Amino acid sequence: MKKFTSFIAIFVIAMLIFSGLDAFAQAKSTGVTTKTTAVKPDYTIRLAYYDAATWPELAVLPLPEHAFALVFKNMVEANTNGKVAVELYANNSLGDTKATMEMCKSGSIEMVITTGTAASLYPAIQVFFLPYVFKSDEIAWYIFDQSKFWMDMKNDFEKKTGMKIIAVGNNGTRHFTNNVRPIHSPADMKGLKIRVMQSPIYVTMVESMGARAVPLASGEVYMACQTHLVDGQENPVWNIVANKWYEVQKYLTLDGHVWSENFVMINSKFFNKLPKEYQHVIEIAAYHAQIADRAAEDLASRVLDFDAIKKSMEVYVPTAAELEQFKKAAAPTYDWLRGEIGKEIVDKFLAEVKEAEAALGY
Repeated sequence: MKKFTSFIAIFVIAMLIFSGLDAFAQAKSTGVTTKTTAVKPDYTIRLAYYDAATWPELAVLPLPEHAFALVFKNMVEANTNGKVAVELYANNSLGDTKATMEMCKSGSIEMVITTGTAASLYPAIQVFFLPYVFKSDEIAWYIFDQSKFWMDMKNDFEKKTGMKIIAVGNNGTRHFTNNVRPIHSPADMKGLKIRVMQSPIYVTMVESMGARAVPLASGEVYMACQTHLVDGQENPVWNIVANKWYEVQKYLTLDGHVWSENFVMINSKFFNKLPKEYQHVIEIAAYHAQIADRAAEDLASRVLDFDAIKKSMEVYVPTAAELEQFKKAAAPTYDWLRGEIGKEIVDKFLAEVKEAEAALGY
């Protein structure tokens, strides 16, 4: 697995250097890339996402969603000889994640990258947000890349939303930060106001641990921490660094309570009207781009940004016994979700996780 991860990292870096640099050089400050071909396109894909387009001018590594976008854009345009153009709208330049997801659903844009907000359209997808359900990244990847469970869910998602999920990247493993005290166990969560995504399962999880959940948009986190509207928040390491939340947070606990994904969606009506050869190009490009997304997150959270975190925050890694306490405290979230989407889908998913663990030697 370590050799495989290293291969992915090397592959991604090569892809980004040789296919992404030219596209980024033409990016506008809004995050919208200009056309990179003289050929008049027959189709245009507008892709909206949250991450900023800071690489290579302001960062040594592209953020996960931007890594996806660069590889996807260049592969699609190159392999259709410019007949399919891809315009990139980074940094929420068209609106927040929920708004752009609705735009993709309606067809006013063609593609979007989203995370937990997908639950507002399709509640069953919240099984992937269950606390401490994945022991490692590769278990999640195994399910997304190989399982019939995910294939069936994708098909149902498309039927009910009108959007096709063509890739799943890695938004990162989420951890708690705060300004009040080190968090070594759920007892230390008592009374803390923790910002969460605007998703009910996150509210349920945090409050089951004894803290008060405060749902806020990502753009409000810095000010909320700075003004003490909240005491803390929860996010992957790379996102804490990218948004400079380490400037307004003192303590980080690497509890890894949720494995967070990047769902890449394309409007089904748009996709289905494309010639079959272009559909194939998009699917292959999305496959390569999701590898770029996953590796970019891996390198950021585990190496580059983790070093930055250690210099500015007090980092604590829970012991095995303490981690069990966190899992036990968060356990009511499972029963809550069974009540929300049905016992059968939750238990079927948990059985799928066990099968993935066994297949990977856990």
